[in-house]
Amino acid sequence: MSGTQVRTAVALYLNGDLDEAEAARHAGLSRAQLRQYVRTCGSVAPAPTAAGDADPDPDADARS
Repeated sequence: MSGTQVRTAVALYLNGDLDEAEAARHAGLSRAQLRQYVRTCGSVAPAPTAAGDADPDPDADARS
């Protein structure tokens, strides 16, 4: 487990490119260890949004 592998796995997990199990395997860590790195890495990732959550016209409320 190199630091680069762990950082890459955490970044891919936070971006949603890997699920938790895949990221843990990529980093050579247990899932619990990966979760610890994710909690303490200091990275901020946007919350995932569902397609139905997007506001098609965010200014519509302002015009009402």
